[in-house]
Amino acid sequence: MITIVNSVLLLGVLGFAAGTFLAFAAKKFEVKEDPSEAIVKAVLPSNDCGSCGYPGCAAFAKAFVKGEVGKDGCVPGKAQGVPELLEKISKMSPEELSKIYEESKEDENKILQLLKQN
Repeated sequence: MITIVNSVLLLGVLGFAAGTFLAFAAKKFEVKEDPSEAIVKAVLPSNDCGSCGYPGCAAFAKAFVKGEVGKDGCVPGKAQGVPELLEKISKMSPEELSKIYEESKEDENKILQLLKQN
């Protein structure tokens, strides 16, 4: 009986220690998303169709921020006014983009509203 209790206690302590370490490591090595990429991704239609030549909207957003693709690269988004919004984003400073990203609290609909207001 004592062996079972000791085993349960030992596993409980080890589990708690491992969980605490993993929580600390997750916070310490957290990778923050680039606000520019998040804002560009919010503007895109999120079809992940690949017609732009990239495997999805996230890859297109990353390529747009790096300057590898132009504002007219998203074919389905042309009818929705995506090129105009991408042009507007490309003319904004990193501080303005960070401000929009923080104000939106990472909500894509709020990002679009804030972009249209500015």
